[in-house]
Amino acid sequence: MKITQLVSHLARCGAACAMVALSLTAAQAATIEIQFTGMNLVYDGSAIYDGGSTAGGVANPADADALTSVEIYVDGSLVNTITSDISLDAYIPDVTGISSAPGTVDSQTTPGNPGFFDLLIGTSPLASEYLLVDLEDVSITYVDILNVVQFTFGAAISDVFTQNLPGGLVIGDPVTVSFSAQVTPGTKTSAGGFVTGFEASGTGEIRGEAIPEPTTCLLGALGLIGLVVRRK
Repeated sequence: MKITQLVSHLARCGAACAMVALSLTAAQAATIEIQFTGMNLVYDGSAIYDGGSTAGGVANPADADALTSVEIYVDGSLVNTITSDISLDAYIPDVTGISSAPGTVDSQTTPGNPGFFDLLIGTSPLASEYLLVDLEDVSITYVDILNVVQFTFGAAISDVFTQNLPGGLVIGDPVTVSFSAQVTPGTKTSAGGFVTGFEASGTGEIRGEAIPEPTTCLLGALGLIGLVVRRK
């Protein structure tokens, strides 16, 4: 095929080739799982926040809770492990009315402002890499049975505010957040039949679809176009 014919052919099929390439990319979308340990949380009777500070929300590790480890998986395969300069910046308001009676399970979905849940990688004053997300529906379960007080949490993400993950990974919808924590013995307080505070520690996970980078899409489209040209 002559160069002029090739250019003409690419111009005619460009849109169609791009659509097919994007369809193939979507069908092959991978799942990103970010698992973290060493999470510390505080409950004050009306809100849950990280153990570093109630301020938060400014991507400053100095105001966040230091994590022990962060592991990043793509389709179940470990691609990155981080054990230093990692922290969690979280705030979940409108958590009220948790029963303090032993032997109970209290589940609720928070109303109003859902808060945020931010993973920070790097040092102060601003993290160099991060995933900052706004929460949507937040489901919380508080279990106090046989002297074991467990606290679990799950939420959908209303918006990925901004992100700069290691290795150029980009996480996209649908994104979910979950964690499981043990209430630290001796920290639970109550009044009037309701829990007024506690401290807890545990593990968590952020999960979502991997969004291919533009260069990946472009290479896929060029490869497909090359096959079409060769066949011609």
